[in-house]
Amino acid sequence: MFLLDTHMHFDLYDNREKVLEEIEQSCSYTIAVTNLPELYARYQQQLDWNKYKYCRLALGLHPELVAKYGNQIDGFIEMLPYARFIGEVGLDFTSNDVQQRKSQMQVFQRIIDECSKSGNKILSIHTRKAAKETLQIMASFSGRAIFHWYSGSLKDLREALERGYFFSVNHQMLKSESGRKIVDSIPIERILIESDAPFTKGLESHYSLFFVERVYEYLSNARHIGEEQLSRIIKKNFKELLE
Repeated sequence: MFLLDTHMHFDLYDNREKVLEEIEQSCSYTIAVTNLPELYARYQQQLDWNKYKYCRLALGLHPELVAKYGNQIDGFIEMLPYARFIGEVGLDFTSNDVQQRKSQMQVFQRIIDECSKSGNKILSIHTRKAAKETLQIMASFSGRAIFHWYSGSLKDLREALERGYFFSVNHQMLKSESGRKIVDSIPIERILIESDAPFTKGLESHYSLFFVERVYEYLSNARHIGEEQLSRIIKKNFKELLE
């Protein structure tokens, strides 16, 4: 089975270095997102990333933190040339605060503009209750992007697919009818696997890879594909993302 986690927060565990060691020992290809540029800078300095073959650190500025830490966007842009993986970034409109939404859109627009200029970036995108606005801002972006834990409309999902974006699926999405409907609407060649640990059930206090098996089992049954063939497809999808 091809092990993959394209969106997880290793730094939110107390034993973060042990988490990275477990990832290496399991040979699980992993994108470790960050929520702030200052955290990305801290972990780049504290850890020797050359010894990690399977895990890559992503430069992020989480939309829910923009209201308080939006001034870190300048630091984000300074570090952007040195980061291939970008995340977690995007929009989150769970709040009705107009100013917060405006600030998020301004910051995300700048991130997209700068990533477009730099090229060769792979983005992990947060779209909660803001898929339409996310797609509007990304209209000029032609790079690789993963819509993480997508919960928006099927109409916006189809537009994202038309643009060639990927979707990362976690085991918690499979627990609700709406989540399964979304997963069932994504072509198998656009599906990647994530955990969003430690924000998903079973991963709150300890990181493990059981979620990969759960996602494989569901997709195998829903698409009538053997797990060996499914593993090859997911691996191919990930390789395409990296091209």
